[in-house]
Amino acid sequence: MIINRVTSVYFSPNGTTKEIVNKVAKGMGDYEIQEIDLTSVESRNIKRNFEKDELLIFGLPVYSDRLPGLSNDIFENIKGNNTPAIAIVSYGNREYGDALLELKDNLIEADMRVISGAAIVAEHCLNKNIATSRPDERDDLKIADYANRIKEKIKNIQTIETLEDIHVKGNYPYHPIKANQIPTGDDKCIECGLCKTNCPVNAIRESNYRLTDSDLCIGCGSCINVCPTGARAIRNEGFIHFIKKLEEIAKERKEIEFFI
Repeated sequence: MIINRVTSVYFSPNGTTKEIVNKVAKGMGDYEIQEIDLTSVESRNIKRNFEKDELLIFGLPVYSDRLPGLSNDIFENIKGNNTPAIAIVSYGNREYGDALLELKDNLIEADMRVISGAAIVAEHCLNKNIATSRPDERDDLKIADYANRIKEKIKNIQTIETLEDIHVKGNYPYHPIKANQIPTGDDKCIECGLCKTNCPVNAIRESNYRLTDSDLCIGCGSCINVCPTGARAIRNEGFIHFIKKLEEIAKERKEIEFFI
């Protein structure tokens, strides 16, 4: 199978999924890598077509065992042409549930042929004490080896039409989507607007930066992580207790899972 272009595609509100996808893309060899960042609403609204000689490396974060709630919007404007694709999900060292299977199914529905999948641990977006600074050097070595294994697989694929389906973890019907916990601002807010600028779903209005539209928010934590004064947080007591407990639940290091 001949590959003439490598394209990395990602939704990455906190930057880690972007980092992971691009590490895999760069490991594919001396290709010029095209990057498509689907984090903004404007980017997701662009219709995109991918070709048969293009290797697509597609990454999304996991929220509560599923893909982000806007994944339907993402795939609405994406169309392949028997395009080979690598499905990657990043998650915060607890579980990735049905997310990888969900991503694989969405790519197939968009006329992609999924040649591989990976679930890669990343620092938790709502608690930096969980999987701190991951992916780390140990992960990077595994990612580099993973890219080499994919290159070898591509060499041995005669035609994309005869490619055998790969198995990834997950169940269908997928795990039910959980309600999002909504971050809000407090009196430490200096109205700098970084939360609004970085929100991937436009859930924060300029008229009041402290409020969040609960119908739009996907709970990605971007507004919390970019706030320079610590004004934004999820203040639900039950959630605060859970996220603290998660430090113990997800304490044991989980390793990257590859499916080739």
